[in-house]
Amino acid sequence: MSAFSATLEDAFESERLRYIAVEDECDDYKAALREMINDAPLQALSSEMILRPQGKTDVQFLATMYRKALLGVAICLSPSEESKDGGASGAGGDKDATGGNRKPTIIGTLCVGWGGIPESLRHNRNAYIGITLSKPYRGKGYGREALDWGVDWAFRHGNLHTLSLTTISFNEVGQRLYKSAGFTFVGRRREVAWVNREWHDELIYSMTEQEWEALRGLAKK
Repeated sequence: MSAFSATLEDAFESERLRYIAVEDECDDYKAALREMINDAPLQALSSEMILRPQGKTDVQFLATMYRKALLGVAICLSPSEESKDGGASGAGGDKDATGGNRKPTIIGTLCVGWGGIPESLRHNRNAYIGITLSKPYRGKGYGREALDWGVDWAFRHGNLHTLSLTTISFNEVGQRLYKSAGFTFVGRRREVAWVNREWHDELIYSMTEQEWEALRGLAKK
């Protein structure tokens, strides 16, 4: 294996996590999606849509939009992390139907360019990144690890120039995470989210290719 190829050997992994393609008809993946989107606080944080229980059609829509994204992956525990966790809390983590290798424990989703980037806009080389984690896996540093991996993928492999994300103003944990990951607050849309009889702002963060290179200590080619 060449030195160049060796640098790509772990392209779909990070320290404790691995990232797998999403499939519309994967039952484990859709089970994880259903669990996350029916977590009311998470639903309020991740979407401006009306707060309500989500069913089969909603899950299928989300699965399809993740598949159409520039990058849509399920966030899974690495084998070593699986052994620590026991696969008891997330979707998957069990033997397959034939008793073979353990299915991956899906703990969340990550996408860049949700729903796909139209051909007429691709020359701008920008997209939004989004990440969600199942409740049992929050507060363990998995979100930051997955976000860092997604950012690196966007600039290293996705050929993007600017990466953005949004959050709701009451998401204080998310705001701290995005700033610590190197994103810059660039603006707000005032009072666009109505949650629990209160108006909230949408906050916008972004990172440019040059900022990412400086953050990772990479020389400009």
